[in-house]
Amino acid sequence: MVGKGSLLVILGFSLIFGIASRYWNRMSNAAIDNFVQYYNWTNAHNIAVSAANIAADSVFWNPQATHLSLSGSFSDGVYTISTQLSGSNIVITSVGRYQGASDTVTVILQPYYFSRFAVYTSVMTSAYGSVYWATGDTVWGRYHNEQDKINILGSPVFYGKVTSKLGTNPKLPSKSATPQFYGGYQSGVSIPMPNTSAADAQAAAASGGFVFNNPGNGPYDVYLTLNSDGTVTYRTPSMARDSTVALRVLAPNGVIFVNKGNLHLKGTLNGQATVGATGSSGAFGNVYIEDDVLYSKDPQTYPNSTDMLGIVAENNVTVKKPSTPPYKHDWTIDAAIFAQKGYFNAYVDDYPVLGSIKVFGSITNYQLGATAIGDNYGNVIHGYSSNYRFDSRLETATPPSYPSTGRFQVVAWRE
Repeated sequence: MVGKGSLLVILGFSLIFGIASRYWNRMSNAAIDNFVQYYNWTNAHNIAVSAANIAADSVFWNPQATHLSLSGSFSDGVYTISTQLSGSNIVITSVGRYQGASDTVTVILQPYYFSRFAVYTSVMTSAYGSVYWATGDTVWGRYHNEQDKINILGSPVFYGKVTSKLGTNPKLPSKSATPQFYGGYQSGVSIPMPNTSAADAQAAAASGGFVFNNPGNGPYDVYLTLNSDGTVTYRTPSMARDSTVALRVLAPNGVIFVNKGNLHLKGTLNGQATVGATGSSGAFGNVYIEDDVLYSKDPQTYPNSTDMLGIVAENNVTVKKPSTPPYKHDWTIDAAIFAQKGYFNAYVDDYPVLGSIKVFGSITNYQLGATAIGDNYGNVIHGYSSNYRFDSRLETATPPSYPSTGRFQVVAWRE
């Protein structure tokens, strides 16, 4: 009996181990299959990511490459790349394949608008000579200088990243210049300004907005007031009285320009618009700020505000002196400002300190215009102190048809 019992036990264990062995083998094979599938998918994924980088690099070097169609072999697999326009964005679709596995990466590139800079300059000279960032000046956001060195006097403060092509004057570190670069500083960076920026914006006004055309060759000044109810009031030299109309009726795409003339601007914007002026002569193509320019809903108080303004001039954007004494005024300008050939500046003369200029938005100008005359210590003695704060909404949004750098930035990467 004991022998039969032992035999039954042995047979039982043999059966159990046989079944378990088959299960363990099946599990082992499944694990190997899963590993192979994961390995193949990982390689396909890496191929798709690498190909997406190839496509993005192609667009960065050639912004006109909006309809790429490429394929090839890479890392023992294959890839296909295609790009297509979606509005002003470029969508890259990259597919990687390896040993029967495939994966897709989608990348969305957005035009890199000049509005992303809190301040952009090409040169740091004006009618008053060299212009300096000085003690008391504050820039909240990115700053770039393209064609010469950044002039610094005293201790200006920069809260965003600062970039330049040729460095600083004086060379840092310096006893006379102690700028505060809280967002970092990098030299050797080049971002040139296209010479057709204002004309391109005016073309948008002609195709879906409104253009005030100078009928002759003489002076032509258009006065435009932005109204908080979503209307605009304007007057041209040929009009006996002002005319008021809804912004979207006058300019469905929100772009309003003066051709071969100047624009005088003030008021409170309700909506989104880009306004400006063109003219090859220095007497034309200027925008004059006549009074505060505000948003109906201040984004600093109402984060969901959609009000957004672009001010584009082929030449200069100038803050005018108040028309009556004592001329002192603290200006507030909510806008992305662009002066293609000139500068954003203010009235500066022998009067004492006239107040301050606060810009919430961004400033792009060929020359860093002067808003004040200072002493050797960087203190303002004539004109206006300046405080430029970047509108963070401009990181991902921009006023209608606002000038672009001609480059693209990645705004979405989906794997």
